[in-house]
Amino acid sequence: MERLNEKNTLNEGVKFLKSLIGTSIDFREKHPIVKDALKYHPDLILKIGGFRFIIEAKCSLQVGAVARAIKQLQKYESVINDAILLVLVPFMDQAGMNHCKGAGVSWLDLSGNVDIKAPGLRLYVRGEKNKYKRPGRKENPFSPKSSRITRRLLYRPDERMTQRELTASTGLSEGLVSRVVRELEKQHLVSRDDNNRLFAADRGLLLDAWAQGYDFSKHELVRGHVAGRTGQEVQHKLSMAFNHSALDYAATGSGAAWQYSKFASFRIASFYLSEWPDDATLEATGFREVDKGENVWLLLPKDEDVFFDIEHIDTVSCVHPVQAWLDLKSHPERAEEAAEELRHQINL
Repeated sequence: MERLNEKNTLNEGVKFLKSLIGTSIDFREKHPIVKDALKYHPDLILKIGGFRFIIEAKCSLQVGAVARAIKQLQKYESVINDAILLVLVPFMDQAGMNHCKGAGVSWLDLSGNVDIKAPGLRLYVRGEKNKYKRPGRKENPFSPKSSRITRRLLYRPDERMTQRELTASTGLSEGLVSRVVRELEKQHLVSRDDNNRLFAADRGLLLDAWAQGYDFSKHELVRGHVAGRTGQEVQHKLSMAFNHSALDYAATGSGAAWQYSKFASFRIASFYLSEWPDDATLEATGFREVDKGENVWLLLPKDEDVFFDIEHIDTVSCVHPVQAWLDLKSHPERAEEAAEELRHQINL
C-alpha cells in the first residue's frame, strides 16, 4: 500500500467524491483567491456536479488532526459563501465523526465512508473498515502507563506542570515522560505557558484523543453475579464488603456515573480492585463467577493509576468522573446516554 501523504490523500479523495456524485469536475483550484484574504489557502476548492467544496485533507487518523482541519475550514467559510466544508482523512473514527457533527462539517474517508449533507445533496455511507492501519509499533501516549500524564492534565487543569514535575507526580521515567509529551505536542493536544509548564488548551479534545487510544480490554475482567433487585443494591452490597475488608477499590462505568449524576439506572456494577478479594469477602456478597447473565464486573487494572483522585460518594468509592466516562464506552445498557450526561457534568 502506498504510504499516504497529504497530496495523495487529496487526490484519492477527489476520485472517490467524483464517483459518489457521478459527474465530471467543473473546476479544481489549489490556490484560490481566499489566500489573499486570509494569508493561507485551503488544500482544495472543488466544484463538481454544481456543488462547491472546500476541502482540508489530513493523512493522520488522529482526532486532533480532524479538529485542526475543522478550525481551518471554519476560517474559510466567512470568505467563500455557499460551499460545503469537507474534511478528508484516510479513516474517520467515532471521535472524529462527533467533532464534525458538532461543527456542522461534512467528511469523507478513503476507506469508503462518507457523511455529506447540504442543500440538494445527501451522501451517507458507514461501516467500511479502516484500510489504512499502519504496521509496526508506535508510541501511544494513551497506553495504560503513558496515560498517567493525560490524567494529571485533565483531572487537575489548574495545576500546570513542567516535565520534571510530571515525572515526579506520575512515577514514570524521564525518558518516557519526554517521549509522551513530545507525541502529545506533535498532535497539538498540549501546550506550554511562558514558564514552560504543560497544559491542555482544549481539554475536550484531549479527552476525545484519550478515548481514541484507550483500550478497556487491557484490564483483566472477571464477570460474576450477586443477588440484588437493582444495580444500585448490588453496588452498595459489594462496596460495603470491600470497605469492611479494607480492600482498595473504585466503582467505574455505569455505577460510578450513577453515583455522580443519579442519571440512568444500571444493571452491571463494575469495580476496579487493587487485588483479588479473599474468599470470605466474596462469600459475604454471594458473588459467583458466570459466563453469561452477569451483573458484576470485577477488574484488575493494567495500571494502578486508575485509582488516582478517587472520590467517596455515600458509601461507594468511585474513580474520577473522567475515568468513569472512558470506561462507559465499553459498557452496555444506556452507556451512551450516561456518558453524555456525565461529560456534561464534568464540563468537557
